[in-house]
Amino acid sequence: MGQAFTYNQSLFSAAASPEDMAARVMRFAPASDAEALKLLRASFPDCPLSARVAALDFLMRQTKGLASAAR
Repeated sequence: MGQAFTYNQSLFSAAASPEDMAARVMRFAPASDAEALKLLRASFPDCPLSARVAALDFLMRQTKGLASAAR
């Protein structure tokens, strides 16, 4: 029997992790959280808001960790 439905798996990309999203945004060195969120929206328009907020949270935790390690 033939296949009723075929698709090209290469059209579907894996969901970006918060770490990957944060790394992409940090290339632009945003000046504020609002600017970082705008960059996330522009860079990952197909990701849900919750994924972009998770990436922003990851960025904030990384920044906080770096600041406390520098003391």
